[in-house]
Amino acid sequence: MLFLDLNSSCSSSTLLIVLVVVKNILKIIQIIGPIISIFSLIYTIILLIKNPDEKKYIKRIKNSLIALLLLFFIPVIVNVVVATLGDKTTFSDCWNNVNTSSINANISTSTYKEIGTSKSTSQLITDPTEYQRGTAKPTTSSNGNSSSSGNKAGEGNTKSNKVVFIGDSRTVQMYAYLNGTWSGANYSSGGVHEVGNDIYVAEGAKGLAWLKDVGIPAAKKYFVKGNAIVILMGVNDLSNADNYVNYINSNSSSWKSNGSSLYYVSVNPCQGTYSNLNSSITMFNSKLKSSLNSNVGWIDTNTVLINNGFNTTDGLHYDEATYKVIHDYIKKRV
Repeated sequence: MLFLDLNSSCSSSTLLIVLVVVKNILKIIQIIGPIISIFSLIYTIILLIKNPDEKKYIKRIKNSLIALLLLFFIPVIVNVVVATLGDKTTFSDCWNNVNTSSINANISTSTYKEIGTSKSTSQLITDPTEYQRGTAKPTTSSNGNSSSSGNKAGEGNTKSNKVVFIGDSRTVQMYAYLNGTWSGANYSSGGVHEVGNDIYVAEGAKGLAWLKDVGIPAAKKYFVKGNAIVILMGVNDLSNADNYVNYINSNSSSWKSNGSSLYYVSVNPCQGTYSNLNSSITMFNSKLKSSLNSNVGWIDTNTVLINNGFNTTDGLHYDEATYKVIHDYIKKRV
């Protein structure tokens, strides 16, 4: 499974842990190895001085010098080779960017990839009736009219004909609450959902790999003149910001070629036990906002929620009133 992970995404906690361990081992070898070899070399030289006729000490010195060079340069060579690959492969991108904070963010997100139910399970929940629902807060607590730092691609232009929402479990729940049905809300069980001017392609526990392989292909028939493409992804793989940027920037022109508009919605904040994710969310949003090209409009619902307040049912997913704020704000900006 680990080798399969190398060809999928850098969102596997197991893969990230292995890479960090390997990198730390290489660092230890690069520091400790030469020190041990130097002491061994010095000791062998002393023995040779005492016994100059012993041929074996000359051979030991030669071997120590070779070992010293290998111990120092092998980690360097590995890092240089992987670095030269840049972001051309998933493995090289993971290797170049992985660190302890990546593991912390990934392990944290992996604990809620089961869409925030009260059940502890490693299986994807395909029955949205099992999602934990909250009590709606008063609608006066947040009106969604606050200004944001939205930019690019004509954000706030005339109203689109249809809005195509492509997202993860948060988008699944937004659809379920606002349309009054939880049956088949996941894409895997219900397919594409079209309700009035809203179109939903969303599935829980998904990230960039799903966006590439399922989300965009399923939604492409709606990429036509007058429609707005709205992507709400990232909370399940916060360490994958660079790959999101590369994928979206490289495809944005073709997605808009038939006259549709394209937007990316910021990853929204968490509460309670998931509050530790907020720093990673801030970094993810900052990276995408600054790096997405001019074809992509940025919709900052994160700032709206922080400024106006929001409620969650489990620290990660929102109550009905908050989802309405998010939905209405997006609709006003596309």
